[in-house]
Amino acid sequence: MFTVHNPSSIAAPASAYAQGLCVEGATRWLTISGQVGALPDGSLAGNSRGQMQTCWDRIFAILDDAGMTRKNLVKITVFLTRAEDVGLYRKIRDENLDGHLAASTLLIISGLADPDWLVEIEAVAAA
Repeated sequence: MFTVHNPSSIAAPASAYAQGLCVEGATRWLTISGQVGALPDGSLAGNSRGQMQTCWDRIFAILDDAGMTRKNLVKITVFLTRAEDVGLYRKIRDENLDGHLAASTLLIISGLADPDWLVEIEAVAAA
């Protein structure tokens, strides 16, 4: 259903993502709002690592609720407030996606809606 497109005529991806992803035969699309590091009780997961993992946990809970898995992810957009967290984000993303490639955009921004949030991740999935 998904075909990764990383043509050799352009620079290779900077990390584990697809330059393009073709979806064929999908009958359902799920757009996931930006997820932040808020735990179920509303408290913040703490440091960058905790917030990043919590974002992924929330995305996976939404996917599960829709009858999907990480393998259905098509596009991921990440907003980081600290450039020094890029390497850590890529490591945590790779651990959570377990080899699955999706199209991806990563932005370093000056801030999010709450100044304590260090990361926000939104996603699109198809099945």
